[in-house]
Amino acid sequence: MAQTITDVRPFTRVKDVDVEMTVVKPQAVIGLGNMLILHEVASSGLTPSGAGLAASPAGNHDTGSTAGGSAQSLDVPNITPAQPVTGRADALSADDVMNGVLSRKTDPITGAQYTEYASADAIASYVSDKTDPVYIKADNYFMQVAASDRVAVLDYPAGKLADALKAFWYYNWTFLVFDKPQFTSDTKASDDAITASNICEANQDHFLVLQAAQPAAYKQFYAQNYTIGLIHDLKEPMDAALIGSTANLSVGSVIWKFRKLKGITPDHITVQAKEAIDRVHAIAYIEVSGQGETSEGWVLSGDYIDSLHGDLWVKTNMGNKLQKYLQDTDKVPYDQRGINALASIASQVLQQAYERGIILEQEVYDSNTGETQSTGRGDFSVSSTPRSAQSQKDRSARHYGGLSFTYHRSGAIHTVTVHGTVQSDTFTNSKA
Repeated sequence: MAQTITDVRPFTRVKDVDVEMTVVKPQAVIGLGNMLILHEVASSGLTPSGAGLAASPAGNHDTGSTAGGSAQSLDVPNITPAQPVTGRADALSADDVMNGVLSRKTDPITGAQYTEYASADAIASYVSDKTDPVYIKADNYFMQVAASDRVAVLDYPAGKLADALKAFWYYNWTFLVFDKPQFTSDTKASDDAITASNICEANQDHFLVLQAAQPAAYKQFYAQNYTIGLIHDLKEPMDAALIGSTANLSVGSVIWKFRKLKGITPDHITVQAKEAIDRVHAIAYIEVSGQGETSEGWVLSGDYIDSLHGDLWVKTNMGNKLQKYLQDTDKVPYDQRGINALASIASQVLQQAYERGIILEQEVYDSNTGETQSTGRGDFSVSSTPRSAQSQKDRSARHYGGLSFTYHRSGAIHTVTVHGTVQSDTFTNSKA
Protein backbone atom coordinates (compact mmCIF):
# COMPACT_ATOMS: atom_id res chain seq x y z
CA MET A 1 0.00 0.00 0.00
CA ALA A 2 1.32 3.47 -0.88
CA GLN A 3 2.20 5.58 2.12
CA THR A 4 0.71 9.08 2.39
CA ILE A 5 3.44 11.70 2.65
CA THR A 6 3.22 15.32 3.73
CA ASP A 7 6.62 16.78 2.75
CA VAL A 8 5.80 17.46 -0.90
CA ARG A 9 5.37 21.13 -1.78
CA PRO A 10 2.59 22.19 -4.18
CA PHE A 11 3.43 23.14 -7.77
CA THR A 12 3.55 26.78 -8.77
CA ARG A 13 2.43 28.57 -11.90
CA VAL A 14 2.99 31.93 -13.54
CA LYS A 15 0.11 34.00 -12.28
CA ASP A 16 -0.45 37.27 -10.41
CA VAL A 17 -3.21 36.00 -8.09
CA ASP A 18 -3.09 33.04 -5.75
CA VAL A 19 -6.21 31.87 -3.96
CA GLU A 20 -5.64 29.98 -0.71
CA MET A 21 -8.59 28.26 0.90
CA THR A 22 -9.06 26.78 4.35
CA VAL A 23 -11.73 24.15 4.94
CA VAL A 24 -13.42 24.57 8.30
CA LYS A 25 -14.57 21.16 9.45
CA PRO A 26 -17.37 20.53 11.95
CA GLN A 27 -16.20 20.78 15.54
CA ALA A 28 -16.82 17.96 17.98
CA VAL A 29 -19.85 18.49 20.17
CA ILE A 30 -18.45 19.12 23.63
CA GLY A 31 -21.00 20.34 26.09
CA LEU A 32 -23.46 19.28 28.73
CA GLY A 33 -25.76 17.02 26.73
CA ASN A 34 -23.83 13.99 25.53
CA MET A 35 -24.92 10.47 26.53
CA LEU A 36 -23.06 7.49 27.98
CA ILE A 37 -24.47 3.95 27.72
CA LEU A 38 -23.44 1.58 30.51
CA HIS A 39 -22.87 -2.04 29.49
CA GLU A 40 -21.90 -4.66 32.05
CA VAL A 41 -19.57 -7.35 30.72
CA ALA A 42 -19.43 -10.73 32.42
CA SER A 43 -15.99 -11.93 33.50
CA SER A 44 -14.19 -13.12 30.38
CA GLY A 45 -10.83 -14.11 31.75
CA LEU A 46 -9.18 -11.22 29.92
CA THR A 47 -7.99 -9.58 33.11
CA PRO A 48 -4.94 -11.35 34.52
CA SER A 49 -4.81 -12.33 38.16
CA GLY A 50 -3.46 -9.49 40.25
CA ALA A 51 -4.17 -6.84 37.60
CA GLY A 52 -4.58 -3.32 38.86
CA LEU A 53 -2.88 -1.95 41.93
CA ALA A 54 -0.34 -4.22 43.54
CA ALA A 55 1.77 -3.65 46.62
CA SER A 56 5.46 -3.20 46.00
CA PRO A 57 7.47 -6.31 46.94
CA ALA A 58 9.81 -6.11 49.91
CA GLY A 59 12.86 -4.04 49.10
CA ASN A 60 11.32 -2.77 45.85
CA HIS A 61 10.65 0.86 46.71
CA ASP A 62 11.13 4.07 44.82
CA THR A 63 13.91 5.91 46.65
CA GLY A 64 14.13 9.66 46.38
CA SER A 65 16.48 12.23 47.79
CA THR A 66 15.61 15.35 49.70
CA ALA A 67 17.15 18.73 48.97
CA GLY A 68 19.68 18.03 51.73
CA GLY A 69 20.78 14.80 50.07
CA SER A 70 19.23 12.38 52.56
CA ALA A 71 17.47 9.39 51.03
CA GLN A 72 13.90 8.49 51.82
CA SER A 73 11.81 5.43 50.93
CA LEU A 74 8.54 6.05 49.11
CA ASP A 75 5.88 3.38 48.93
CA VAL A 76 4.59 3.72 45.36
CA PRO A 77 2.27 0.89 44.29
CA ASN A 78 3.04 -0.89 41.07
CA ILE A 79 0.29 -0.99 38.45
CA THR A 80 -0.15 -4.10 36.36
CA PRO A 81 -2.46 -2.82 33.60
CA ALA A 82 -5.67 -4.78 33.28
CA GLN A 83 -6.56 -6.02 29.81
CA PRO A 84 -9.55 -4.27 28.19
CA VAL A 85 -12.75 -6.06 29.10
CA THR A 86 -13.81 -6.00 25.44
CA GLY A 87 -10.55 -7.52 24.21
CA ARG A 88 -10.05 -4.55 21.86
CA ALA A 89 -6.89 -2.45 21.86
CA ASP A 90 -7.17 1.27 22.58
CA ALA A 91 -5.25 2.22 19.44
CA LEU A 92 -7.73 2.59 16.60
CA SER A 93 -7.14 0.52 13.50
CA ALA A 94 -8.00 1.69 10.01
CA ASP A 95 -11.14 -0.46 10.18
CA ASP A 96 -12.15 1.19 13.49
CA VAL A 97 -11.85 4.63 11.94
CA MET A 98 -13.77 3.60 8.84
CA ASN A 99 -16.48 2.04 11.01
CA GLY A 100 -16.99 5.30 12.90
CA VAL A 101 -15.09 4.77 16.14
CA LEU A 102 -13.93 8.18 17.38
CA SER A 103 -11.85 7.20 20.40
CA ARG A 104 -11.21 4.32 22.79
CA LYS A 105 -9.61 4.25 26.23
CA THR A 106 -9.13 1.47 28.80
CA ASP A 107 -8.92 1.94 32.56
CA PRO A 108 -5.72 0.14 33.62
CA ILE A 109 -7.17 -0.65 37.06
CA THR A 110 -10.45 -2.38 36.14
CA GLY A 111 -10.13 -3.07 32.42
CA ALA A 112 -13.29 -1.05 31.77
CA GLN A 113 -13.24 0.46 28.30
CA TYR A 114 -14.73 3.79 27.22
CA THR A 115 -15.50 4.19 23.51
CA GLU A 116 -17.04 7.03 21.52
CA TYR A 117 -18.96 6.20 18.33
CA ALA A 118 -20.09 8.55 15.56
CA SER A 119 -23.34 6.69 14.83
CA ALA A 120 -25.48 3.68 15.66
CA ASP A 121 -24.08 1.97 12.56
CA ALA A 122 -20.61 2.34 14.06
CA ILE A 123 -21.80 0.40 17.11
CA ALA A 124 -23.43 -2.22 14.87
CA SER A 125 -19.97 -3.25 13.68
CA TYR A 126 -19.07 -4.37 17.23
CA VAL A 127 -22.23 -6.11 18.44
CA SER A 128 -23.85 -9.37 17.39
CA ASP A 129 -26.80 -7.78 15.59
CA LYS A 130 -29.20 -4.88 15.67
CA THR A 131 -31.22 -6.43 18.47
CA ASP A 132 -28.34 -5.73 20.85
CA PRO A 133 -29.57 -3.34 23.59
CA VAL A 134 -26.58 -1.00 23.19
CA TYR A 135 -27.36 -0.61 19.49
CA ILE A 136 -31.07 -0.07 20.19
CA LYS A 137 -30.35 2.74 22.66
CA ALA A 138 -27.87 4.42 20.31
CA ASP A 139 -30.13 4.05 17.28
CA ASN A 140 -33.04 5.76 18.99
CA TYR A 141 -30.74 8.46 20.40
CA PHE A 142 -29.45 9.43 16.96
CA MET A 143 -33.05 9.43 15.68
CA GLN A 144 -33.90 12.47 17.81
CA VAL A 145 -33.79 16.09 16.62
CA ALA A 146 -31.11 17.28 19.07
CA ALA A 147 -28.79 14.27 19.14
CA SER A 148 -25.07 14.91 19.46
CA ASP A 149 -22.48 13.87 16.88
CA ARG A 150 -21.41 10.98 19.10
CA VAL A 151 -22.48 8.54 21.78
CA ALA A 152 -20.22 6.93 24.36
CA VAL A 153 -20.32 3.34 25.63
CA LEU A 154 -18.68 2.20 28.85
CA ASP A 155 -18.06 -1.55 28.93
CA TYR A 156 -17.32 -2.41 32.55
CA PRO A 157 -16.62 -5.67 34.44
CA ALA A 158 -19.37 -6.98 36.69
CA GLY A 159 -19.07 -5.48 40.17
CA LYS A 160 -16.74 -2.69 39.03
CA LEU A 161 -19.18 0.05 38.02
CA ALA A 162 -18.09 2.57 40.67
CA ASP A 163 -14.40 2.24 39.77
CA ALA A 164 -15.17 2.38 36.05
CA LEU A 165 -17.26 5.54 36.40
CA LYS A 166 -14.55 7.15 38.51
CA ALA A 167 -12.01 6.55 35.73
CA PHE A 168 -14.14 8.17 33.01
CA TRP A 169 -16.30 10.60 34.99
CA TYR A 170 -14.92 13.74 33.36
CA TYR A 171 -14.92 12.51 29.79
CA ASN A 172 -17.28 14.00 27.20
CA TRP A 173 -20.70 13.04 28.57
CA THR A 174 -23.26 14.31 31.11
CA PHE A 175 -26.24 11.90 30.96
CA LEU A 176 -25.96 8.16 31.48
CA VAL A 177 -28.31 5.25 30.83
CA PHE A 178 -28.02 1.49 31.20
CA ASP A 179 -28.38 -0.68 28.13
CA LYS A 180 -30.62 -3.17 29.97
CA PRO A 181 -33.49 -2.72 32.47
CA GLN A 182 -32.21 -2.19 36.01
CA PHE A 183 -35.22 -3.43 37.96
CA THR A 184 -35.12 -7.13 38.80
CA SER A 185 -38.84 -6.99 39.52
CA ASP A 186 -41.36 -4.23 39.03
CA THR A 187 -40.03 -2.43 42.10
CA LYS A 188 -36.54 -3.70 43.07
CA ALA A 189 -33.59 -1.81 41.59
CA SER A 190 -30.25 -3.41 40.79
CA ASP A 191 -27.17 -2.66 42.88
CA ASP A 192 -25.61 -0.93 39.86
CA ALA A 193 -28.60 1.39 39.46
CA ILE A 194 -28.39 2.39 43.13
CA THR A 195 -24.62 2.84 42.86
CA ALA A 196 -24.87 5.03 39.76
CA SER A 197 -27.63 7.14 41.31
CA ASN A 198 -25.64 7.73 44.49
CA ILE A 199 -22.49 8.62 42.53
CA CYS A 200 -24.44 11.20 40.51
CA GLU A 201 -25.91 12.59 43.71
CA ALA A 202 -22.52 12.88 45.38
CA ASN A 203 -20.87 14.65 42.44
CA GLN A 204 -23.84 16.80 41.39
CA ASP A 205 -22.60 17.23 37.82
CA HIS A 206 -24.05 14.26 35.88
CA PHE A 207 -27.54 12.79 35.51
CA LEU A 208 -28.68 9.16 35.58
CA VAL A 209 -31.80 8.37 33.56
CA LEU A 210 -33.66 5.21 34.60
CA GLN A 211 -36.70 3.57 33.01
CA ALA A 212 -39.19 1.34 34.83
CA ALA A 213 -42.62 -0.12 34.22
CA GLN A 214 -44.19 0.90 37.54
CA PRO A 215 -43.99 4.13 39.61
CA ALA A 216 -43.37 2.11 42.80
CA ALA A 217 -39.90 1.29 41.44
CA TYR A 218 -38.75 4.80 42.33
CA LYS A 219 -39.64 4.79 46.02
CA GLN A 220 -36.04 3.97 46.95
CA PHE A 221 -34.78 6.88 44.81
CA TYR A 222 -36.98 9.42 46.55
CA ALA A 223 -35.33 12.86 46.87
CA GLN A 224 -32.50 12.14 44.41
CA ASN A 225 -31.68 15.39 42.59
CA TYR A 226 -29.59 13.87 39.82
CA THR A 227 -31.68 10.82 38.91
CA ILE A 228 -34.47 11.07 36.35
CA GLY A 229 -37.14 8.37 36.49
CA LEU A 230 -39.18 7.37 33.45
CA ILE A 231 -42.30 5.20 33.26
CA HIS A 232 -42.71 3.43 29.92
CA ASP A 233 -42.79 0.05 28.21
CA LEU A 234 -39.25 -1.34 28.56
CA LYS A 235 -39.32 -2.53 24.95
CA GLU A 236 -38.92 1.09 23.83
CA PRO A 237 -35.84 3.15 24.85
CA MET A 238 -37.57 6.25 26.16
CA ASP A 239 -34.46 7.13 28.20
CA ALA A 240 -32.21 7.49 25.14
CA ALA A 241 -34.97 9.29 23.24
CA LEU A 242 -35.49 11.87 25.99
CA ILE A 243 -31.78 12.70 26.15
CA GLY A 244 -31.44 12.87 22.38
CA SER A 245 -34.45 15.16 22.02
CA THR A 246 -33.45 17.71 24.64
CA ALA A 247 -30.07 17.52 26.36
CA ASN A 248 -27.99 19.16 23.61
CA LEU A 249 -30.35 22.07 23.04
CA SER A 250 -29.17 25.40 24.44
CA VAL A 251 -29.24 25.12 28.22
CA GLY A 252 -31.71 27.64 29.62
CA SER A 253 -33.78 27.86 26.43
CA VAL A 254 -35.74 24.64 26.84
CA ILE A 255 -37.67 22.66 29.44
CA TRP A 256 -38.01 18.86 29.56
CA LYS A 257 -41.82 18.78 29.64
CA PHE A 258 -43.79 18.71 26.35
CA ARG A 259 -40.91 17.00 24.51
CA LYS A 260 -41.78 14.95 21.43
CA LEU A 261 -39.89 11.66 21.17
CA LYS A 262 -39.37 9.90 17.87
CA GLY A 263 -39.80 6.14 17.87
CA ILE A 264 -41.63 6.15 21.23
CA THR A 265 -45.34 5.32 21.46
CA PRO A 266 -47.40 7.74 23.60
CA ASP A 267 -49.34 6.07 26.40
CA HIS A 268 -53.05 6.62 26.95
CA ILE A 269 -53.24 6.77 30.72
CA THR A 270 -55.95 7.47 33.26
CA VAL A 271 -55.99 10.37 35.69
CA GLN A 272 -55.25 7.94 38.52
CA ALA A 273 -52.22 6.51 36.70
CA LYS A 274 -50.92 10.04 36.01
CA GLU A 275 -51.32 10.93 39.69
CA ALA A 276 -49.28 7.87 40.71
CA ILE A 277 -46.51 8.83 38.30
CA ASP A 278 -46.51 12.44 39.53
CA ARG A 279 -46.44 11.32 43.16
CA VAL A 280 -42.94 9.86 42.73
CA HIS A 281 -41.88 12.68 40.38
CA ALA A 282 -41.41 10.31 37.44
CA ILE A 283 -42.00 11.15 33.77
CA ALA A 284 -44.22 9.32 31.28
CA TYR A 285 -44.70 9.78 27.54
CA ILE A 286 -48.40 10.43 27.14
CA GLU A 287 -50.88 11.58 24.53
CA VAL A 288 -52.47 14.97 25.22
CA SER A 289 -54.77 16.66 22.71
CA GLY A 290 -53.74 14.21 20.04
CA GLN A 291 -49.99 14.71 20.48
CA GLY A 292 -47.32 12.82 22.35
CA GLU A 293 -45.50 14.73 25.10
CA THR A 294 -43.37 14.07 28.14
CA SER A 295 -45.66 14.43 31.13
CA GLU A 296 -43.22 16.48 33.20
CA GLY A 297 -39.62 17.70 33.29
CA TRP A 298 -38.43 16.91 36.79
CA VAL A 299 -35.98 14.73 38.65
CA LEU A 300 -37.05 12.29 41.35
CA SER A 301 -36.67 14.90 44.12
CA GLY A 302 -39.26 17.12 42.44
CA ASP A 303 -36.77 19.75 41.28
CA TYR A 304 -36.67 20.48 37.56
CA ILE A 305 -34.11 19.14 35.09
CA ASP A 306 -33.72 22.46 33.28
CA SER A 307 -32.99 24.26 36.57
CA LEU A 308 -30.31 21.79 37.64
CA HIS A 309 -28.91 21.67 34.10
CA GLY A 310 -28.72 25.47 34.21
CA ASP A 311 -26.91 25.42 37.56
CA LEU A 312 -24.44 22.95 36.04
CA TRP A 313 -23.92 25.28 33.05
CA VAL A 314 -23.07 28.16 35.39
CA LYS A 315 -20.74 26.04 37.53
CA THR A 316 -18.94 24.58 34.50
CA ASN A 317 -18.54 27.83 32.59
CA MET A 318 -17.57 29.84 35.67
CA GLY A 319 -14.77 27.37 36.40
CA ASN A 320 -13.65 27.14 32.76
CA LYS A 321 -13.55 30.90 32.17
CA LEU A 322 -11.62 31.61 35.37
CA GLN A 323 -9.24 28.73 34.64
CA LYS A 324 -8.58 30.06 31.12
CA TYR A 325 -7.92 33.56 32.48
CA LEU A 326 -5.34 32.23 34.94
CA GLN A 327 -3.68 30.20 32.19
CA ASP A 328 -3.64 32.98 29.58
CA THR A 329 -2.51 35.80 31.89
CA ASP A 330 1.17 36.14 32.69
CA LYS A 331 0.36 37.23 36.22
CA VAL A 332 -2.83 38.01 38.11
CA PRO A 333 -1.72 40.44 40.84
CA TYR A 334 -2.90 39.78 44.39
CA ASP A 335 -4.40 43.25 44.75
CA GLN A 336 -7.61 45.00 43.79
CA ARG A 337 -6.69 44.92 40.08
CA GLY A 338 -6.50 41.13 40.03
CA ILE A 339 -9.57 40.74 42.23
CA ASN A 340 -11.60 43.07 39.99
CA ALA A 341 -10.56 41.07 36.93
CA LEU A 342 -11.80 37.83 38.51
CA ALA A 343 -15.08 39.47 39.57
CA SER A 344 -15.55 40.81 36.03
CA ILE A 345 -15.26 37.30 34.57
CA ALA A 346 -17.83 35.99 37.07
CA SER A 347 -20.22 38.78 36.05
CA GLN A 348 -19.72 37.97 32.37
CA VAL A 349 -20.64 34.31 32.93
CA LEU A 350 -23.77 35.25 34.87
CA GLN A 351 -24.76 37.75 32.19
CA GLN A 352 -24.47 34.98 29.59
CA ALA A 353 -26.59 32.74 31.84
CA TYR A 354 -29.24 35.47 31.97
CA GLU A 355 -29.20 35.87 28.20
CA ARG A 356 -29.62 32.09 27.83
CA GLY A 357 -32.67 32.06 30.10
CA ILE A 358 -31.02 30.37 33.08
CA ILE A 359 -31.29 33.43 35.32
CA LEU A 360 -34.49 35.37 36.02
CA GLU A 361 -34.96 38.89 34.70
CA GLN A 362 -34.84 41.40 37.54
CA GLU A 363 -38.08 43.19 38.36
CA VAL A 364 -38.81 46.21 40.56
CA TYR A 365 -42.06 47.44 42.05
CA ASP A 366 -43.12 50.93 41.05
CA SER A 367 -45.00 52.45 44.00
CA ASN A 368 -46.34 55.27 41.82
CA THR A 369 -48.13 53.01 39.35
CA GLY A 370 -48.56 49.95 41.57
CA GLU A 371 -47.05 47.82 38.82
CA THR A 372 -44.00 45.62 38.57
CA GLN A 373 -41.53 46.78 35.96
CA SER A 374 -38.74 44.82 34.29
CA THR A 375 -35.25 46.29 34.57
CA GLY A 376 -33.91 44.43 31.54
CA ARG A 377 -31.11 43.02 33.69
CA GLY A 378 -30.48 39.61 35.17
CA ASP A 379 -31.32 38.99 38.80
CA PHE A 380 -27.79 38.21 39.96
CA SER A 381 -24.97 39.78 41.91
CA VAL A 382 -21.24 39.27 42.30
CA SER A 383 -19.23 40.29 45.34
CA SER A 384 -15.55 40.17 46.19
CA THR A 385 -13.64 40.91 49.37
CA PRO A 386 -10.37 42.88 49.29
CA ARG A 387 -6.87 41.53 49.80
CA SER A 388 -6.85 42.73 53.39
CA ALA A 389 -9.79 40.43 54.20
CA GLN A 390 -7.90 37.30 53.13
CA SER A 391 -6.12 35.19 55.71
CA GLN A 392 -2.36 35.20 56.03
CA LYS A 393 -2.41 31.52 55.13
CA ASP A 394 -4.28 32.19 51.86
CA ARG A 395 -2.06 35.11 50.93
CA SER A 396 1.02 32.99 51.61
CA ALA A 397 -0.38 30.17 49.45
CA ARG A 398 -1.43 32.69 46.75
CA HIS A 399 -5.03 31.54 47.11
CA TYR A 400 -7.95 33.94 46.79
CA GLY A 401 -11.25 32.80 48.26
CA GLY A 402 -13.22 36.03 48.45
CA LEU A 403 -15.25 35.78 45.22
CA SER A 404 -18.94 34.87 45.51
CA PHE A 405 -22.17 35.24 43.54
CA THR A 406 -25.90 34.72 43.83
CA TYR A 407 -28.64 34.46 41.22
CA HIS A 408 -32.35 33.70 40.94
CA ARG A 409 -33.32 30.81 38.66
CA SER A 410 -35.63 31.78 35.83
CA GLY A 411 -38.17 28.96 36.15
CA ALA A 412 -40.85 28.25 33.53
CA ILE A 413 -44.61 27.84 33.09
CA HIS A 414 -45.76 24.21 32.86
CA THR A 415 -49.51 24.48 33.47
CA VAL A 416 -52.09 27.25 33.11
CA THR A 417 -55.41 28.01 34.78
CA VAL A 418 -57.64 30.57 33.08
CA HIS A 419 -60.54 32.28 34.87
CA GLY A 420 -63.44 33.41 32.68
CA THR A 421 -66.81 35.03 33.22
CA VAL A 422 -69.79 34.41 30.94
CA GLN A 423 -72.62 36.95 30.74
CA SER A 424 -76.01 35.31 30.19
CA ASP A 425 -79.55 36.68 29.74
CA THR A 426 -81.23 33.35 30.45
CA PHE A 427 -83.06 32.70 33.73
CA THR A 428 -82.90 29.09 34.95
CA ASN A 429 -83.74 27.16 38.11
CA SER A 430 -80.09 26.12 38.48
CA LYS A 431 -78.18 27.36 41.51
CA ALA A 432 -74.90 27.33 39.57
